[in-house]
Amino acid sequence: MATMTTADVLQVNNSEELIGLINEVIEEVPEMQFFAASPVKKNSYYTLTCTGNPTVAFREPGTERVFETATLANRLVECKYLDASWALERSVAQKCDWGEDFAKGLQAKTHLAAAFKAIATQIWYGRELPGSDAGFDGFATIIDGVVDKNGARETVVSATDADVADGSSVFFVRTGIDSAQLAWGSSGSFVEGEIIRAPFGGKNESGDLAGAYYWTQELAAWVGLQVTSRWAAARIEKLSATTPGAGLTDELMYRALERFPAGVRPDAIFMSRRSLSQLRQSRTAYNPIGAPVPYPTEFEGIKILTTDAISNAETYSATGADSGT
Repeated sequence: MATMTTADVLQVNNSEELIGLINEVIEEVPEMQFFAASPVKKNSYYTLTCTGNPTVAFREPGTERVFETATLANRLVECKYLDASWALERSVAQKCDWGEDFAKGLQAKTHLAAAFKAIATQIWYGRELPGSDAGFDGFATIIDGVVDKNGARETVVSATDADVADGSSVFFVRTGIDSAQLAWGSSGSFVEGEIIRAPFGGKNESGDLAGAYYWTQELAAWVGLQVTSRWAAARIEKLSATTPGAGLTDELMYRALERFPAGVRPDAIFMSRRSLSQLRQSRTAYNPIGAPVPYPTEFEGIKILTTDAISNAETYSATGADSGT
């Protein structure tokens, strides 16, 4: 069965006009191109994830062995309401040389682009960022929950044990129904209201009614992140441009890759453009003639994707290496 992406899901239950706008802006967000996606009828549902591996053993016929079965747990997946509704003052639209319809379409397109970028940020940081409490949990939180029997995080590598105020992260991720994918609630159907003219305004400082007429449209969707494997992602954290020795290097990349079990391979590596530049600079010394090396596009055959959704302003307190933020 072919893997669906967000573009595939949203092609089904939305208007041709909206699909056209989605196709124009979705390519600007690499997360929307990469992550598998699925339409779901309910906006919250339970899925299964393996939290403990079974043990098997050879035995002689007629003898016994101790059975330790795999531990499966239900995990709640919640699609959250993303509101991209817009308004545009009618007089501004009327002054557009290309007509009011063009102005309204541009406003809708701009809000859709912002919506997909908001989803991308939510994928990585979830509710850890200010103003994101109403969204879904992201990899930063999910990865912190993957711990061994001693409580140590299994899929995190720290670049330094110092305070970092200009931090960034690199995420090694897998995608698919058996690892991580986006879930589009309401069967992937956007809430797409009619574009209507409505008065907006209130009372000014003198208590007089003040306002103007606007074109406005309700535009929203239900979306969540479904993670069904403890090995869906790994993170390099506390990367810095000002802390000595805390830039991205191949050594850190290999340490992160080692966090995955044998036979489990990430599908992509996401990072900021600053981290990509640091990785390139770290390789210059290995060039036999000292010339600048090209920007890396892959690591051990795993594609590298840059995104603006990963911050270069993460903050961390000074803790031990490979420890929490």
